[in-house]
Amino acid sequence: MKVLILTDLEGPAGVNGRSDGIGNTMLNVPTACQALVNEVNAVCEGLVAAGCDEIVVLDGHGGSNSIDIFKLHPKAQLFQIGDWAPMVALDCTYDALIQLGAHSMQSAGGYMCHTFNSHNVAQMMLNGEPIGEIGMGSYQAAYFNVPTILVSGDDVACHEARALLGDDLEVVPTKASVNRYTTVNYPVQEVYQNLRDAAERALRNLDKSKVLEMPEHLELTVRFMCPNNTWGAIRLGIEQLDEVTMRYRSDDFIELWAQRNGWAPGVHTKRFNITPEWKHPHTLAREAFKE
Repeated sequence: MKVLILTDLEGPAGVNGRSDGIGNTMLNVPTACQALVNEVNAVCEGLVAAGCDEIVVLDGHGGSNSIDIFKLHPKAQLFQIGDWAPMVALDCTYDALIQLGAHSMQSAGGYMCHTFNSHNVAQMMLNGEPIGEIGMGSYQAAYFNVPTILVSGDDVACHEARALLGDDLEVVPTKASVNRYTTVNYPVQEVYQNLRDAAERALRNLDKSKVLEMPEHLELTVRFMCPNNTWGAIRLGIEQLDEVTMRYRSDDFIELWAQRNGWAPGVHTKRFNITPEWKHPHTLAREAFKE
């Protein structure tokens, strides 16, 4: 079995405090990074116990430099995001997605709540429903018929995940949010044990997991905080609804997401030819040297 662990830095137990005022960054970054790798390793232990033979950890926060590979579980591969790469880490060879260290969407009230950019995006809606990073990650997995089997983060993030994916989803709350910058962190050893147990349980029950249903037609509406935030999309021909709102349309989720991330309509699809049966270059490289 092959599992992708998609990480973020806001959700682990022990990560707290306010933004530094420059970007979406906690003041205690070294502590946050250590907290994250500890939780990743706990999940890896649970996955290995359940028989997982390939674990890929995607460092999904900011510049993809939050995880020290020398502290990472020995069975885990580390996927770090760079430029000019496909707008997706998953492919058809994965069996499950885990979202670790997650946070809630902008305006949800959870710790460091935001939707991809806390100084740029006021709200995202997919087919008329508010959506955040947990939802977009889950739809990315669903594109490849991959279920999301576990989500961890603060209590608000866990509620958000279950509202989208159902009450049977394994969740591990790591802390209680008082407001956007204030949390009550749960005992870390308790959190680690809960993560081990939940990861093992989720993978052992993989056959009972459900893939999020993909809509036939997709419409992503993004309301920005300032009019200048829309200029890049306007130059690409994306539909403008008002001074701060853009609407992206596609029948293909990855194409839709690529447009939102600055690719002109059709260009990402033409360059990478991504379909639900597609294999990522990292998968092909791994397979080539296994033969």
